[in-house]
Amino acid sequence: MPRDSLFGVQSVAGYLGEMTPSVDMCGRVTEESNEVPLLVHSMAVIGMWATNMRSTRAAATELHETLNSAIYQQREKWDASIAENASSTCRWPIPMYQAILIHIIFSIICKDSISLGLDLKPSLPATDTDLLAALVLSCRRLGMFYYPNILARYQPDDLSSYVWIGIEEVKRFDLALYRVCKILGSSKSNTNVGDYGNPGVARWQLTASELQFPMPKNDLLWNAVNKEEWNSAATEDVYHFNLNDTMELEWISNSAELMQRT
Repeated sequence: MPRDSLFGVQSVAGYLGEMTPSVDMCGRVTEESNEVPLLVHSMAVIGMWATNMRSTRAAATELHETLNSAIYQQREKWDASIAENASSTCRWPIPMYQAILIHIIFSIICKDSISLGLDLKPSLPATDTDLLAALVLSCRRLGMFYYPNILARYQPDDLSSYVWIGIEEVKRFDLALYRVCKILGSSKSNTNVGDYGNPGVARWQLTASELQFPMPKNDLLWNAVNKEEWNSAATEDVYHFNLNDTMELEWISNSAELMQRT
């Protein structure tokens, strides 16, 4: 079965567009600027691979390996699954998590052949599966799939555009993470990465029932790259965002069964 029929470069590009704002915007909204270079380099790896040039693809693979080392070297800084006191009140290293997810996506598309599980879905090597497990478990520990926690990161007097971008960024990342987990085979959902207090039996599969937040909104605004495009796409709710409105009736988890089937 051809690799591109399972997970083509175009699909990956779509995930990146959904998950991350423009590089300039990402640099403005992130809380930790030292995490941005890793994110930018992870995106560059995908772009280099998409050129389909042998020399550029070789350079992309080399950079990917360098980034892999950097991710593991910084694991104590981002892996909430091994942190004793991790909770929703801790800092969320969004750019780092975006970089890791893109890194995992590249691990799928760069292979000459894809191994399939019993469910005929592509599967990752053990090291990449453990990295994905750590990412999913970290997001769970930090409460990143729960909309009230997402809203709680902001104050009423915060700049409205900053709030909107930040909330959308988390929602779109969560949804991209869910889609990647759904694409991958479930036969390796038990990994060597242990959930805190129960090592070795953690499950990394992310289900739609865990996505307790509304769907992302206003793609035109999300994809805006300058002030003119932003002003053209911005709607009234962007400037009058209600941090007390949890929008529970609109949560993706309410349609979990439908999401699992699609």
